[in-house]
Amino acid sequence: MAQAHQPVVDVVRIMKEIRESIQKKREQGIYTEEEVDALTELRLRTFGDEVLIDPRLVEGLRGPGQGWNIASDYLIRTQRSGPAAWALVTLKKALRPFVRLYTDHIVNRQAQLNLYFAHLLHANIRETARLQVEIQELRHRCRALEAERDATRRTAS
Repeated sequence: MAQAHQPVVDVVRIMKEIRESIQKKREQGIYTEEEVDALTELRLRTFGDEVLIDPRLVEGLRGPGQGWNIASDYLIRTQRSGPAAWALVTLKKALRPFVRLYTDHIVNRQAQLNLYFAHLLHANIRETARLQVEIQELRHRCRALEAERDATRRTAS
């Protein structure tokens, strides 16, 4: 049984051509929305790495949920054991409604502000990344136009 001869695919060459094509497009400032999103994600991760806060909080801020935000309905529990622990938890639970009269509105307002500022920052970072790409594209177009103008001047002279 004779097998048909399959042409050999040079994967390394193809990947090199793809990378070169992508690099040329990037030099021209041509990015896809996915690449802008990836650039935004990279900036968010970089900013998060620069600050000295819990990395889990930074991951929560970058994610789709709002588990990172504060809530006024906190859970009362203890790691202690014995009757003193039970009495402490019972006392805290009994006092919580009175404490919440003074704190809930403050905590809820802070949660709203946190969410608003997180949204603003994400939008700002994404817009900054998009503008950076647009500026790169405009610079490339200006260089191309200047080169075209210079070539026209040389042929006219």
